Amino acid sequence: MAFENELAYGMHLKAWVWITMSETMVDNVKVIRLFLLDVADELSKGEISFPTFMNATLKIRTALNKASINADELAKIVITEPLLAAKVVKLANSVAINPSGNVISDVKTAVVRIGFNSVRSLAIALAMEQLVQSKSLKGHERLGKAYWDHCVDVAAHCYVLAKRFTRINPHEAMFAGIVHNIGAFYLLSRLCSRTDLSIDEEDLVRLISEWQVSISHAILSALALPEEVTEAVGNQESAMEGESPTTLSEVLYTAVQLSNSHPAKDETPSNETMQRLASEMSGSEADRASLVTALVC
Repeated sequence: MAFENELAYGMHLKAWVWITMSETMVDNVKVIRLFLLDVADELSKGEISFPTFMNATLKIRTALNKASINADELAKIVITEPLLAAKVVKLANSVAINPSGNVISDVKTAVVRIGFNSVRSLAIALAMEQLVQSKSLKGHERLGKAYWDHCVDVAAHCYVLAKRFTRINPHEAMFAGIVHNIGAFYLLSRLCSRTDLSIDEEDLVRLISEWQVSISHAILSALALPEEVTEAVGNQESAMEGESPTTLSEVLYTAVQLSNSHPAKDETPSNETMQRLASEMSGSEADRASLVTALVC
């Protein structure tokens, strides 16, 4: 069998490994293998089927790809999406970004305050939240909500970590947090659309946990998002080498470790370094909480 790139080849091999690990899915082996190979084939060709909720995200991405775009032009696009406009204004008035408390009530000023990266983050956040709230995840709404809560929590941690420990733009870090598990939503929506697949929740969480990093990386590559963000998402499971994060990849890794909302992990930081960072982060809890509130509709 020929493979178009190493992602398709790697996913083909992992499909066999994962299936042999699950004794409860014997009846589904062939169907699941074909499903995973279909996903690998699509991603290797850059053929990603986005739900209609991604329209606002794609409009923002197209606009931001224009080097000459300014705040006026971006604000006009944001205004055409009322829910996105509301999120932009809400984030601009959060404690983390607007500690002075001076109320911002217009979209253009909000766009300038939060920056273009955060507008992109909010567009993707809106799409994923709408997916969770839609009928597309029928039967797995609770799991979709759990992944959404984790996504928001990681994004807020990324912002605070970048601002506190690094010189990395915290808005870029928050964007990396928002998209770090976009593959989980993609897999979940695709699995739920298949009437020929029946997987219990435990196996479903394990399947998503095994594949979401590779799929997230492939989706971001297909969207031609910033290389630094795409690389950080692909390396999010690579352990941090020092005592505190210094790169975007390490910020994302640390945020994922500190988040206590993942469906497949417990609430205890994994080691002494993470426990220390969690303690140091406690002073930024108000900022983190305000960002979580702003990212949720």
